[in-house]
Amino acid sequence: MLVEDELLVAFDVQDIIEAAGFAVDGPYVSVAEALRAVDRQLPACAVLDVQLQDGEVYPAADLLQEAGIPLVFHSGHADAHILRTRYPSAAVCGKPCSPSKLKATIADLLEE
Repeated sequence: MLVEDELLVAFDVQDIIEAAGFAVDGPYVSVAEALRAVDRQLPACAVLDVQLQDGEVYPAADLLQEAGIPLVFHSGHADAHILRTRYPSAAVCGKPCSPSKLKATIADLLEE
């Protein structure tokens, strides 16, 4: 699952994820869209930007975390310490993040 409201960034991240051999659900540009997607079907993993069109991604991240879904926060507008405190099992990749790091992070989370 990809939640990112900057479409150029979203398409770039989508290409990175697909190049690593994973399917992408999304991108979703708002918290509301992400929540609807989670209600329809839980993903294997979620790559989340924090600041979205309609607020912060935390309501969706909370649902995903409660369901045991691995989370990758991919954001340039969030405090990594706060994210790691609230979501201890999540990975945090600040923007900009190299494609190889993002691929490796997703692969590591899916292997756990």
